[in-house]
Amino acid sequence: MTLAAFIERSKREKEGWRYTDLEALLASKKTVIPAKAGIPLGSAAENSSARLLFKNGVFQPKLSTFGSVPSCILMGDLASGYSLTLGEKTCLVSQPIELVFETDQESSEEIPLKFSIDIGDNGRLTLLENYRPTPIPVTVDMDVTLRPRAKLVHGKIAAGGPHLALHKVRAQTGCYYSNFSLLRGSAPARHELDVALEGEESQTSLNGIMLLRGHDHADITARVAHKAPRCTSRQNYRSVLDDASRGVFQGKIAVSPGAQKTDSYQLSRALLLSDKAEMDAKPELEIYADDVKCSHGSSIGDLDENAMFYLRSRGLNEKEAQAVLVEGFISEMLDALQPNEWREIFRREIEAWHDL
Repeated sequence: MTLAAFIERSKREKEGWRYTDLEALLASKKTVIPAKAGIPLGSAAENSSARLLFKNGVFQPKLSTFGSVPSCILMGDLASGYSLTLGEKTCLVSQPIELVFETDQESSEEIPLKFSIDIGDNGRLTLLENYRPTPIPVTVDMDVTLRPRAKLVHGKIAAGGPHLALHKVRAQTGCYYSNFSLLRGSAPARHELDVALEGEESQTSLNGIMLLRGHDHADITARVAHKAPRCTSRQNYRSVLDDASRGVFQGKIAVSPGAQKTDSYQLSRALLLSDKAEMDAKPELEIYADDVKCSHGSSIGDLDENAMFYLRSRGLNEKEAQAVLVEGFISEMLDALQPNEWREIFRREIEAWHDL
């Protein structure tokens, strides 16, 4: 999906984009990538992941490391789209795969990426999308199909620059889909998840962190459609906003007729570090079945003055004290992050945001 297609879609689906005016944001913002905006490429645990590098949207097999992952796992090109199809060999792929996206300022006006991921029966895959800081708009259109009893652990880092992504996930019987996203330094960004639990006893867990300052604008929109009985979903997002930044969380749980025994939960929490920061939260429940357990919650607040005073009295300056409280606010999310190797990657990104 191109940038123009995202803009056209935002005009057509006005309610879903009421807090994110793409045309106004893109026209008013000039993206500047600070020197410390990202951790150096290759600083993560290279031995534990296959790293597939994309330069300006073009796959670079000679600059990639595959480890035990077969080189034919990724097919296609930028023009036609990339496909990652594991089929019957899925169970043989146990090594995490990291997709690293870099751009240069000599690139085109936008980079439209299209991915198709198909995981076969009983398959297992761990995948991390890592978008490095860029002034070039990057758009992502990703379709994920999980065959019966397949499992996908899916992470994402968007570390700066205009970024618009739509992830559509179809989960069949007994599937598990987990997503953990980190958005920071975004101008603007929209991470959109559309998960359909189409088979019985399928599960999804959607989690993420937004770290915003300056005039950053980031939007996480997560929709989960329960279309079959005995399915479970969890949504848990936390946001930290400073200066005049603006964050948006829109979460929806839709339970279809016949999707009995649904168990669904949704929570958004935001921490405002400035009086000028703004957070918009819009949780929704749409239920057409009677034997379900669904709930949602949202909270927005600022730093605890007593906690700040205590830390300052122990010798920390204001920035250091603030960093301690922010870390405490989001540490619970990181502690639960799987696989373990990802924790260090995400922690370094958070430290880089603190250092700006």
